[in-house]
Amino acid sequence: MSAGKPRLLCLHGAKSNNTITELQVMGLNLDNNFDLVFLHAPFVTECYPGLENFADPPFYTWGRSGSSGAEREADRARSLKHILDFVDKHGPFEGVYGFSLGSAVITEFSHVKTWRDELKLRRCPWKFAILACGGASRFVTVDEAVPIEIPSFHIFGAKDRHLEDSRKIA
Repeated sequence: MSAGKPRLLCLHGAKSNNTITELQVMGLNLDNNFDLVFLHAPFVTECYPGLENFADPPFYTWGRSGSSGAEREADRARSLKHILDFVDKHGPFEGVYGFSLGSAVITEFSHVKTWRDELKLRRCPWKFAILACGGASRFVTVDEAVPIEIPSFHIFGAKDRHLEDSRKIA
């Protein structure tokens, strides 16, 4: 850990891995200001098409596609617990970065109904979020009428085919 730099937990998107996330955050120069800590999602899966040109397997995801409602809820619970266990063991973190499905997972976790009511935490484990090309809004189940209380910075890709889904998370 670098002395003096705040720690940033980094979550990848679906069918990706930490190598891909390292490339993304390098492009944003986040390593200039943060001590970056990377976490793989809990489910091993196939690679998102094209990523095999940039990273070796295995690849991971936060929720298995095509799963039923009950399976989707079980995947959500396992992913949130996976993050909670990692934060307990490797925290604290000042902030969190997520790409695509990682953004949706962060949005879900950062809601008071999740971290306080469901996971029984006294406070959200990070103070801010950086959400890049957020997608998979179907993963976000919390009440939109209750705002998330931490500041967030959203990065939208003008040519992102999931742009509308990304805006739903913002």
